[in-house]
Amino acid sequence: MISFDGTAVTSHADFASPPEMKNYGESYTPPADVLDGKFYSSQFGFLADGFISLDAGTAIWIEMTSATPGLEVYEGGMRMMRDMHTYAPIFGTDGSDTTWKWNGMMHHPWFAATNPGNYSADFNIYIGDEITGAALSGYVPSTVTLEWVTVPAPTSASILGLGGLVGMRRRRH
Repeated sequence: MISFDGTAVTSHADFASPPEMKNYGESYTPPADVLDGKFYSSQFGFLADGFISLDAGTAIWIEMTSATPGLEVYEGGMRMMRDMHTYAPIFGTDGSDTTWKWNGMMHHPWFAATNPGNYSADFNIYIGDEITGAALSGYVPSTVTLEWVTVPAPTSASILGLGGLVGMRRRRH
């Protein structure tokens, strides 16, 4: 949730525990194929917390200032419109700019990782020049940290569980 009171940006993420990134073991058609073989989630999104009115020539920019190595981010959109997502790399993924201009609409990026583990990313949300993204003085920025944990796909967990049962049965004989 992002809000702006005319001078200060505020942001917060609501989660009791880090959301899961899952590797579903599926293959996708382009452009969604950037998620093939990866753990991923679009759980987090950027959403206006109320009405936001900006001064002319300004925009809200979101900059990923740090992240766990291996975290990738791809452009999404509104979750129910997945067929319209570009899946273009953002926030430093594949050499993209670490700063992204938010249009004020609900936007759920695709966060992805190839390896299992815990992931996090820190974001600076600020008012900047509408064209260049340069931070403007007189406005107070906000920061937010997002976190994820990877989990195996349901079928992977089942296979691992069956493998464990077979191993236990063999030990008994």
